[in-house]
This record gives sequence, C-alpha cells and structure tokens, in this order.
Amino acid sequence: FGHGSAKIGEHRIIIVGGEDADGKRLSSGFINDVRTQQSTPLPYDMPAALRDCCVVVNDAYVYVLGGLNGFGGAVNTVYRLCLDTMEWTIMAPMATARSDFA
Repeated sequence: FGHGSAKIGEHRIIIVGGEDADGKRLSSGFINDVRTQQSTPLPYDMPAALRDCCVVVNDAYVYVLGGLNGFGGAVNTVYRLCLDTMEWTIMAPMATARSDFA
C-alpha cells in the first residue's frame, strides 16, 4: 500500500517504499519485468522509509520525491538511484514537503 512506481524502459517497472501489512513504512524496492513476470529486489534500500512518494525516471536515474515518513509527516527529500550501479544518492531537498502527488 502506498508504493511509488514508474516505468523503466519498455518492459520493467520499479516499485519502492510503501508499507507492509502491519503498516510499517518500507525503504526497500524491486524491479519487475512484465515480460518474464520476475521481480528482482534492489540491492540497497532507499535512505529512508517512505510511502506516497513520487517516482520519475530518465535513461540513467530514478528519482524519488517527497512522501510520508514513519510519523505520517510529509517530507521534502529527493533521492536518486543510479540504474547502472543501483546506488542511492541524497539530492538537494525540495523547497516544500509533499506527498500524495496528483
């Protein structure tokens, strides 16, 4: 529930964060290949556990913006995942905390 997701290339989807059945925020993620129906966990967790974040992708990076932290408060964080190394970088924060992007 509350996961962030985005399309990567033609056949893959990245899914990050959200919460488990007990309501615990997640920092983990995985990439699902829709052709093979195989899911591969990301080797590293995001720097923070989030739900209701926005996920956008370009050719080289996945960006995770905002969301709700473990206390239910909106955050202004921006995290970048390099698709080559699968390593996360903490980017400059947004000016305003945001969640539930529409």
